[in-house]
Amino acid sequence: MWKYHITGFLHWGYNFWNSQLSKAVIDPFKVTDAGGAFPGGDGFSVYPGENGPLPSLRQKVFAMALYDMRALSLAEEKLGRENVLKLLGDGESMTFANYPRTSSYLPDLRERVNEAIGNACK
Repeated sequence: MWKYHITGFLHWGYNFWNSQLSKAVIDPFKVTDAGGAFPGGDGFSVYPGENGPLPSLRQKVFAMALYDMRALSLAEEKLGRENVLKLLGDGESMTFANYPRTSSYLPDLRERVNEAIGNACK
């Protein structure tokens, strides 16, 4: 999202604890796919809790992605866009279809970004 200047998107399912077309209420702890309508978890980001919503792993990972975007924006402000693109390690080749798929890429990238921001603030 940072690379392509995407400013937002619509996610319709915060707490859609219903079957498709809202024909019945579901228990999201037991039925994760809205009764077979969607991939598991797509209908909601939170689960019902006794004292309010409980975050899903999906929501936690999404929050991490937003923090990463803020870090990339700060790095761009401090270092310039071209230098941050170099931190991505892909030049112009990263797209929504072509991207690193190793489990270490994002944590390693975040470490590089954090280090670059720290160095720029010295």
